[in-house]
Amino acid sequence: MLALVPYLQGNDGVPVNEVAAEFGVTPKVIRDDLRLLMYTGTGEYAGELIDFDLTALEEDGIVHIRDAEFMTRPLRITTREGAALIVALRTLRASASGEELTVIDSALAKLESAVGDVSAPVDVLLDEVDRDIHAAIVRALADGKRIELSYANASRDEQSDRDVDPRRLFTEQGKLYLEAWCLKAEDLRFFRLDRVVAARVLAIDAEEHDAQVRDLSDGIFTVGAQTPYAEVDLHPRAHWLTEYYQVDLVEEREDGVWRAKLYGADWSWLRRLVLRNAGSITVVAPDTLRAQVADDARLALRAYDEDVTPSKE
Repeated sequence: MLALVPYLQGNDGVPVNEVAAEFGVTPKVIRDDLRLLMYTGTGEYAGELIDFDLTALEEDGIVHIRDAEFMTRPLRITTREGAALIVALRTLRASASGEELTVIDSALAKLESAVGDVSAPVDVLLDEVDRDIHAAIVRALADGKRIELSYANASRDEQSDRDVDPRRLFTEQGKLYLEAWCLKAEDLRFFRLDRVVAARVLAIDAEEHDAQVRDLSDGIFTVGAQTPYAEVDLHPRAHWLTEYYQVDLVEEREDGVWRAKLYGADWSWLRRLVLRNAGSITVVAPDTLRAQVADDARLALRAYDEDVTPSKE
């Protein structure tokens, strides 16, 4: 798309079919790209955004470009920028399948040819996942379909079945994850693909759900001898934490409360996690963390209880 702009500036009035042939795509792709380019520019007002004569485009199939003088040459990238793009594409390739691989390999070949010899070649390694499971999830995402998952819970050594509406695949510290709305939990969840035992694409369309995205990256780390942890009671609404954070299950009580060791990157992270799940987690130990959580909760409640006189301004 960036290469389109200087090309059209030097070929004003070119038929859209010729543009498509030049770039090796269909006329529809060119028309869609031109409409997207109309939201591109140095500002947000008329004269600052790239513009096209839509009447000539729609009625005559001719492309006239306007207000694009700020971009007079094709995109150029440095070796450093090219290397960063190559690493990003290799990361995408490690989590892709099917037709995605063809597109990524094509882009990689062009970039590697243009950048030349990168002095510090980088390989991206992800944990192995079942190819059939991976392909099923990619297909469900592409087609917008619901998935039936069988998922192994590592902390409790058991397997559960659930239906999910997939949102995206992403990688984090060498692991491949599926972000999806879990109909069983009625909330957003992350599923590690190496723990997915089976995945079946359903004929049901995936639904859109209004869910606040959780940041998974702040809870993923390696547990060591010095890693802080809290002993907590997890009420049923907080059981999902055992699937997505570093947790050692100690006891499952008959009332549905689980006693567990919850590990964190630091004490402030543990405190924030407990406060975000207020009412679902009870800190048992250490006493310092329990006191900090109680103090923070009291301050928050006091702010709600204070009488605030509305401003007359």
